Amino acid sequence: MSHRRIQMRAKLDTTAYPVDLAESLAEGLTLIRKEAPEVVILAHDLPGLRLRQFCKLMRSTPSTQGTTLVVAVQRENQSARVSALVDGAHDVIEMSAESADLRARMRSFMRLQQGSGLYLARSGAHIASGLSEPTVDFAPKTVACFVTGTLSAPMSAPDPADSGIEIRRVAAHVARREPHPDADVFVLWETQQTDEARETLAALLTHPVSQHSRILFVTDCAATGASPLDLGAHDQVPTTVSATELVLRIQRLARRRRDADRERRATTDLERKAYVDGLTGLNNRTAMEEYLARTDRALAEEPRALAVLIADIDHFKSINDNHGHSAGDMVLSRIAQIMKSSLRDGDFIARYGGEEFLIVLPDVRPGQARAVASRLRDAVAGGATAIENGTHVRATISIGIALRSRSERVSTMDLRRAADTALYEAKRNGRNRIEIAQAQSAQHGIPVASARAAF
Repeated sequence: MSHRRIQMRAKLDTTAYPVDLAESLAEGLTLIRKEAPEVVILAHDLPGLRLRQFCKLMRSTPSTQGTTLVVAVQRENQSARVSALVDGAHDVIEMSAESADLRARMRSFMRLQQGSGLYLARSGAHIASGLSEPTVDFAPKTVACFVTGTLSAPMSAPDPADSGIEIRRVAAHVARREPHPDADVFVLWETQQTDEARETLAALLTHPVSQHSRILFVTDCAATGASPLDLGAHDQVPTTVSATELVLRIQRLARRRRDADRERRATTDLERKAYVDGLTGLNNRTAMEEYLARTDRALAEEPRALAVLIADIDHFKSINDNHGHSAGDMVLSRIAQIMKSSLRDGDFIARYGGEEFLIVLPDVRPGQARAVASRLRDAVAGGATAIENGTHVRATISIGIALRSRSERVSTMDLRRAADTALYEAKRNGRNRIEIAQAQSAQHGIPVASARAAF
């Protein structure tokens, strides 16, 4: 047993992977407690080893919850491979693995730890970080797509009836062009005669439909080039893999895919909450400030014409007082959607605060800005919001506009102030109307509305 440890250390002990050796399980635990390693490799026949208990111990200890547990077995010992995976090991390697393959797998472990963090223990996570997570009744069915090449290799494909995995077979050229959209895992077989499997791997990793799926690479080819793991495969096994082990690995990869999908959705939801107004669905003030800052930087590099509009719902306090705040919220939301649907794709609209909205129209002349404002005002005034008891509430808006030409050096802050004062003039002059600030007033930061431009 000692010579096996020495041989494996020789394969790994480089400047990238310093390796500590332990003569016994007790000595290994002492080393682990002293300084938690990133990867622990255990011989499956280590005296005194009870792997399931060892895995639970490692994951229940805060310092080792993120440690990857790997079991080394003899290549021909299929039962030991499966037992190790079922007991909770993250992976299984062969004791006689080539140095290049072993290091590639170590790099894959490191990427998993440093990237998605799916190996890290989370609330309620324990043995489930390995391969032995039980399938719950409501878990979605796993779809595995077995990709066959021109020169098909024999596949020890699991029986779908026994495994609970839905198996679909597809030719490699079809998978590259039109990967199956429901596939959680793609299983690729590599043969000595062709590079088709690696070409398919590259295509699946970049195709929009399959880029988030997981890929299991099955190969016995000598490591003459880059490892499939370094090329992007998420797992790799020899062609001698048993159907039972194949099922376990596919199920694990499918869980990882679902975990990654949940994390992506959670991140998207958080980003959306950070930049979207919850009531109206428009950009919120944070998104507005960042947009205006980006716009100022862009205008400094490439001057453009720009219009800033501020719209305010007329007599909004009366709506709240007469019909209640829930009715006011309904009116506010409806007007927001009316204005948003009346703008171009490149225009920007945000809830400025309360019942006010800020709108930015890039590349518009004064006449175009007036036309847009008129369209917004008319669209709002032309409809009514249905509230409780069959009551309908009509509302109008007033709009202040500030403009800059391509030759003027006016910031969005100046335009915002000018539009705000023009809005005040619209309110003072009767509401449900539009006022345009004089260009020179915005330049000097002293906005004065032009009554002649009101309509």
